[in-house]
Amino acid sequence: MINLLPPEHALRIRFGRQNSSLRQWIIGALAAIGGLLIILVGGWLYLHQQVGSLQASLDKTNAQLESQNLAKVQNDAKEITGDIKVINQVLGNEVHFSNLIQDIGKIMPDGTVLSSLSLSKIDGTLDLSASAKDSSSAAQIAVNLNDPSNGLFSKVDIVNISCANDASVYRCSGTFKALFSSSAKKKYQSVPEVVKS
Repeated sequence: MINLLPPEHALRIRFGRQNSSLRQWIIGALAAIGGLLIILVGGWLYLHQQVGSLQASLDKTNAQLESQNLAKVQNDAKEITGDIKVINQVLGNEVHFSNLIQDIGKIMPDGTVLSSLSLSKIDGTLDLSASAKDSSSAAQIAVNLNDPSNGLFSKVDIVNISCANDASVYRCSGTFKALFSSSAKKKYQSVPEVVKS
């Protein structure tokens, strides 16, 4: 194809086409920049609104917590936790008296009855009181309790035996102090669990 147009006119047409293409690119770039600016401003306004809303919600929550006295509740919770630990320690060393009384009753000699049983120390020393028909029966209580074959006590001491001069069936009373044997400690006392903190 032969170009019959004068060279200046052909150059103007070519530059016009380039200018038109360049103008379209500039308009597209400006539209994209405008869109990005709108997105940035909209995002900033949205975030600013969300920050204000969250701050108001936080202030409201803090006010509710202050009105509910959160610090006192936390201190009470810590105190209760401490009490629970103490209770666990005490329960870990509790003596199962129901089983113990039955086993002591089996080894009591004839003519005697167990009057009372109390734990004097948490390390296993027990105070026993018993009534007997005579002083020899009262002394036999200590012998029976101290017998290694029953496995209850490693040592039994007679604290007091006294007899009254009256006509009651059990006129003598005795007080004894007994120390659990190691096997009886395991049987009648709960083994403390290790508390992990």
